[in-house]
Amino acid sequence: MTLRVAVSFSGGKDSTYATWIAMHQGWDLSLVTVKPHSADSLMFHHPNVEWTRLQAQSMGLSQDIVEMTRTDEITDLQQALAKMKSTRGIFGLVTGAVASDYQKTRFDNMCDAVGLKTYAPLWHKSPKLLVEDFKKSGFRIILTAVAAKGLDESWLGRELTETEWSKLEGFSKIHGIHLTGEGGEYESFVLDAPHFSKRIEIEKSTKEWHGDRGRLVIEEASLRDKLAN
Repeated sequence: MTLRVAVSFSGGKDSTYATWIAMHQGWDLSLVTVKPHSADSLMFHHPNVEWTRLQAQSMGLSQDIVEMTRTDEITDLQQALAKMKSTRGIFGLVTGAVASDYQKTRFDNMCDAVGLKTYAPLWHKSPKLLVEDFKKSGFRIILTAVAAKGLDESWLGRELTETEWSKLEGFSKIHGIHLTGEGGEYESFVLDAPHFSKRIEIEKSTKEWHGDRGRLVIEEASLRDKLAN
């Protein structure tokens, strides 16, 4: 019997990588994406979640969008997962949590409440090893929000190549930021990955900058055939 599992999916590198790992388990996956009540959410990724539909399409996975209607972020998602359990028979929830006890504890408690298992395949994995995995696997990642020393407006929309990862590693040593952005230092969006049938092309975007932080707003994007090697 194939295990049916939901994936908490934000479109960022960690949840996209966790989805790929779950695919390798042979599980029957569906994505659940939260649209937070506020951009200041401590639990859920905010920038450009509406464009995760392109990623879902490229991965060939169904997706549920949960729009937060209250400041209690967990309640809406808990209700959505309870419904997915009863109507689709999901057994558990996969998350891309790496180091945030705040996030993981809340996911664990929420799933316990509705009788679901939790799977966190990236939990406490070395940030450096994670970055090596992203690079080796061919993930194309851009930054869609920054809020940390060393990360100015020029980082918005920038693709994380070998050079950029090296710069981020330097900032993590100098300023103490988490290399994979787990402390909210930055948010990301995946344009391509090994389990994508098509890549995402951003055709139009704008930058919003406020003092020491900002975000990239994707206005137009589409799926394109992958570039030949």
